[in-house]
Amino acid sequence: MQKLILGILILLFSNSCVWAETLDFNNVLDKAVQNSFDLKISRLNVDISNAGIKEARSEYFPMLSTSFYNSYDRDLSNSSSNINSVGDSVILGTTRYQNALSLGMQYNLFDFGIRGKKMLIAKKDKTQKEIEYERQLRNLKIEIVDLYSQALLANKELATNTELMLLNKDLFAMYENLSVAGTIRKTEMMNQALKVARLINRADELKTELKNTLMDISLKTLDEYDIKDLQIQNIFDTPKENDNIELVSNVIKLEAVETDFIETKNLPEYKSYQLEIEKKYAELSILKKQRLPQFRLTSSYYFYGSDKNDFMDTFSDFEHRSLSFRVASTLPIFDGFKNKAQRERAELEIQKLEAERDKQVERIKTYYEKVFEESSDFSEKLKNQQGSIQLVTEKLELLERLNNQQLIDKITYLNEKSDLISQSFELEKVKITNDVNMYKLNVLRE
Repeated sequence: MQKLILGILILLFSNSCVWAETLDFNNVLDKAVQNSFDLKISRLNVDISNAGIKEARSEYFPMLSTSFYNSYDRDLSNSSSNINSVGDSVILGTTRYQNALSLGMQYNLFDFGIRGKKMLIAKKDKTQKEIEYERQLRNLKIEIVDLYSQALLANKELATNTELMLLNKDLFAMYENLSVAGTIRKTEMMNQALKVARLINRADELKTELKNTLMDISLKTLDEYDIKDLQIQNIFDTPKENDNIELVSNVIKLEAVETDFIETKNLPEYKSYQLEIEKKYAELSILKKQRLPQFRLTSSYYFYGSDKNDFMDTFSDFEHRSLSFRVASTLPIFDGFKNKAQRERAELEIQKLEAERDKQVERIKTYYEKVFEESSDFSEKLKNQQGSIQLVTEKLELLERLNNQQLIDKITYLNEKSDLISQSFELEKVKITNDVNMYKLNVLRE
C-alpha cells in the first residue's frame, strides 16, 4: 500500500513540475558558432589553402619519373638497311624484340623568382582565408545578438501585453457596469473595448513575430524552441569570463571611445582586400618575369635490351646504355601580345580591388559610427533609466498600498498601474537596445 501511495505521489509530482525552457544568449551563440555552415566552409578553405602552399613548395624539388617500354618490330621488306627515316618517322629494317627502362629528372634551375612569387601568393591566400573566418565569426555574432534581442523584446512585450490585457479586461467589466448604470457614456465603454481588442491583436502579432524569430535562431543553432513556457534571459545575465566586457549589476560599461576608434588596417575587410591586392601584385610580377629566359636541368638514364628471336632473351641483354645531362633555356620572343594583355588586366584588377576595399571599409566605419552615435550618451541614459525605474517601482508599491487600504478607486488604480507597466517596459526596451549596441561595439573593436 505504501509503495502504491509513493508511486501516485511521484506521478503527480512529475506531472505538476513542468520546467520552462530557458534561452541563454551565450549558449545560443556557442551553438550557432558550432553549427555555422559558413564557419565550417571557412575552416575548410583554410585547409585548402594549406594544400595550396604544399603545391607551391613542390616546385622547389626536382621531378623524378620512370618509364618502361616494350616493343616488337618485324621487317616486312627483307631490306638490308637497319634504319630508314622519312620526315619525323623512323622505319626499322630488322625484326627484333626490345625492352627499355628510363629514369628521368627535371629541375628548375633559375626562373628569376617566379617560384618565390607563387609561394608568396599561396601563403597570402591562407592568411586571407583565416581573416575571412574572423569576418564570418564577427558577422555571426552581430547577427545572433540582433536575432536574440528581437526574440527577447518580443517575449518581454508579450508578457507585458498579457498583464495589460488582464488589467484592461477588468477595466472593461467596470466600465460596462458603469455604462449600464448610466454613470458614464457608452463611448467610454466602447473605447475600453477597443483597447482590449488592440491588445489581443498585438498579442497575436507578437506570438507570430516571436515564432518567426525563434525559427531564424533555430536555423543557426539547429535547436528547436517552443514558444510555450519559454523564458529568455537578458543578454548579459550570464557573461563569460573571457568576454571583453565589464559588467556591473548586469549593466555593460564601455570605456570612452572616439568615433574613429576602429583602426582601418585592423578591419577584416581591409586586411582581406589588401592581401588580395598583394596577390595581384605578385601575379603581375610573375607575368613580367615570364618574358625572361628560364633555365631547366634535365637528366636521363637508360637501360636497354634486345633480341631477334625471343622476348625473354631481351632481359639477358638488358644493361645500362646511356646517361645524359642537359640544360635548356626558353626565351619567349612573341606571343601575340598575350602577356601584355594579361599584365594590363592585372593592373586594372588591382585598381578595382582598391576601390572595393575602400567601399567596404567605409561601409563598416559608417555602421560603427551609427551604432556608436546611438550609444554615445549611454551613461546619461543609464542614470536617467535607473532613476526612472526606481520611481516606477516606488509608485507601483504606493498604488498597491493605496488599493489595499481602499484609499483609491479601482478604476484609477487599474489605469495608473497599466500606464506604469507600459512605462516600465519602455525603460527595459531602452536598456536592451543599449546592451545590444555595446555588444556590437565590442565585437567591432576586437
